[in-house]
Amino acid sequence: MANAPMDDDAFDRSEYFKADRQFRLVEQELPQEAVSALAREVVRRLAFKMPRAVKKEDLPTASDIDLLCAALLSKKEDAADAFILAARRDGVQTDVIYLGYVAGAARRLGEMWDKDEISFIDVTLACGKLYRIIRGLRHVIAPGIVAERDDWPAMFALVPGETHTLGIEIATDIFRREGWDVDMMVGLDHDTLVEQSDSRNYRAVVLVANSDVMLEPLTRLALAIRISHPLAHLVVAGNILDHHPNILELVGADAMIKDIKTAVKTLRDVINEPET
Repeated sequence: MANAPMDDDAFDRSEYFKADRQFRLVEQELPQEAVSALAREVVRRLAFKMPRAVKKEDLPTASDIDLLCAALLSKKEDAADAFILAARRDGVQTDVIYLGYVAGAARRLGEMWDKDEISFIDVTLACGKLYRIIRGLRHVIAPGIVAERDDWPAMFALVPGETHTLGIEIATDIFRREGWDVDMMVGLDHDTLVEQSDSRNYRAVVLVANSDVMLEPLTRLALAIRISHPLAHLVVAGNILDHHPNILELVGADAMIKDIKTAVKTLRDVINEPET
């Protein structure tokens, strides 16, 4: 990746603010246990992003990570943003930002949380800040994440725990009849689904849920997919749309598929796929 400083224009402020709104809404509408699970998801997904090709001497020191964590835990809302953007302007490589600073801070926050050195509220706020930062940097960090993955139009995934499979099976069949080469993932647990999805670079990921109790698993899966597929269009489908009018903001999705009849057109519009 380029080692040149990043201009502020490279920061996706639309996605940054979208991620910020999502976390604020999640804290308002979901129970504390669900919010805790979502914060854990962010920490876990980012913490396991380990350096590979990055030179050891380029990685941040323990003091650097402490400074970033202090910024994340600071009451000053944009302290962590300023820290990361300053590092980029100083020419710190993108791989080092993502695999060194962000992943290192996630690991440190997780350790502090496990040792009860920080409160639930503190870590939730810090995780929200980390998540919005990586969403803001999505165009910059994406090449390193999706490198060597096959490009693929779409993945349809049934949210783990959901038992109604008929809708997603019908939708997948319709899309395939229309000439779409799509993957369908049904009956997988959360970690297996995310792991399986990482083998390809999807232009769109459609998450299907029907019952109201699937809101927390859906949101958790959406966060994980956002981290592993930073540029994919995230789409929500299923009867859960009837229960939550603000589902797009709550899940952080880009679009919804409301019914089978308009499904192909909706997804085609989302990814700008021309009609055949």
